[in-house]
Amino acid sequence: MNPDPTICPLCGKNNRCGMAQSSGNDQPCWCMSGEFSFPDSLLNEVTDAAKNKACICRECASRHHELKTDASRVK
Repeated sequence: MNPDPTICPLCGKNNRCGMAQSSGNDQPCWCMSGEFSFPDSLLNEVTDAAKNKACICRECASRHHELKTDASRVK
């Protein structure tokens, strides 16, 4: 079974991927804005079945960034 490209593989919610939306959308995806990075520590959380098939949502990317930032402050 192929993963749904519109569903975040981490939380199961709509990932709002601009690339997966209907073809009439000429706006770039939110992930192309440069606002977030997608480090290996985040990408490694995606199952092999979903890699390169379903995008991580903005909320999961933001949560991961906040957790990493908080962890670096504790050190």
